Amino acid sequence: MTMLSKITNESINDNLKMRFENADIYTYIGNVLISVNPFKDLGIYTPQVLKSYENKNRMELAPHVYAIAEGAFRNMIAYSEDQCVIISGESGAGKTEAAKKIMEYIAAVSGGNSSSIKEIKDMVLATNPLLESFGCAKTLRNNNSSRHGKYLEIQFNAGGEPVGAMITNYLLEKNRVVGQIQNERNFHIFYQFTKSASDEYRQNFGISGPENFLYTSKAGCLDVPNMDDSREYADTLKAMSVIGISTAEQDQIHRMLAAILWLGNVQFVPHKDDDNMSQITDPDITAFIAYLLESTPELVSKVLVSRTIETPRGGRRGSVYDVPLNIAQAESARNGLAKAIYDRLFDWIVMRVNQAMQA
Repeated sequence: MTMLSKITNESINDNLKMRFENADIYTYIGNVLISVNPFKDLGIYTPQVLKSYENKNRMELAPHVYAIAEGAFRNMIAYSEDQCVIISGESGAGKTEAAKKIMEYIAAVSGGNSSSIKEIKDMVLATNPLLESFGCAKTLRNNNSSRHGKYLEIQFNAGGEPVGAMITNYLLEKNRVVGQIQNERNFHIFYQFTKSASDEYRQNFGISGPENFLYTSKAGCLDVPNMDDSREYADTLKAMSVIGISTAEQDQIHRMLAAILWLGNVQFVPHKDDDNMSQITDPDITAFIAYLLESTPELVSKVLVSRTIETPRGGRRGSVYDVPLNIAQAESARNGLAKAIYDRLFDWIVMRVNQAMQA
C-alpha cells in the first residue's frame, strides 16, 4: 500500500479490491495491517502457514495477522517491554477471528513444556468458545458478531512462557437479551442450550426448543447457515471444563439461563379492577421462575407488577409504598430483571475465568 504512487480514497479502495479478488486479504500500511473479511476459508491459517512466520521479519513474508503476532511476541522478549495489539473495524470485519488467530499463534510459538504452562495456554484458547457463546450473536451483517468489548492481557515470564492471563470486558449489549430486530438472534448460548440441553436440564429447568421462548423466537431467526449450535454447545461445555468451572457451577449457569428464558414468557393483562394496573396471565410461569431463582412465587409476582418507593422524611426513613405498574411498566420491569441477571452472569463467568488463569 505504501508503494502506491498516488494516495487517494479511490486508489486505496482499488488496491484493496484488487488484492481481495486475488485472495490476498491482508495489506500493510506501515505498521498497520489492513484485513478484508473474505467470509470463507482461504486455507491461510494451517499449522504449516503458522510455522512459516515463526522467527521471521515482518517484511520477509506476505502480510498476515501471524506476522503481527510474531512481531509483538519477539519485541516483548527482545526489549522486555509490554506489547499491545489493537484490533478495530466495523461489524463483520473479522475482529473476533483476528483476535483468535493472534492467541493461537502466541500459544503455538511461546515456550514452555511444563504442565502448568500448557494448562495456561489451553485456558487462554478455551476463553474463545466460552465468551463467543455468551457474548456473540447473529446480526444482519455478521453471523458471529461480538456484542461486547474485550481486553485480553497475557502475562509472560522472562523466558517468554505464558504464566497467566486476565480479561477485562465492557459494554455488553444487554438489550439483545430481551429483543432483537427481525432476522437477528439473541446470544448464541440461548440457542445452543435450548437445542442441545441434556435430559436432566430439560426436566429440571423446563427447557425445550428455542421456538417456545419469546426471547429467542420473536425475531424470527432460530438457525444460522453454516453454524451448528449443537456442536458449538459441546465446545462451550468443554471450554467450561478446561477453565475449571465445576459441574455444580455449570448447573447454576444453566439455571440462570433457564430463568431468563422463562421470564420472557411472562405476559401481562390489565387488572380486573383497574386498567392502570396489570396482572400476570399465567401464575404457573412465575411459580416456575421462583423455583429457578430459589425464591417465592409471591415475591417474583410482586416485583414484576409493582415497584417499591420510599418517601424521605428529613433524612430519616420515611413511609414505604408498593406502587402498581401498568402493562408497559410491568414488561419493562420483566425485561430489566432478565437483563440484570444476564449481565451479572456474564461478569461472573469472566471473573471465574480470570481466577482460573491467575491460579
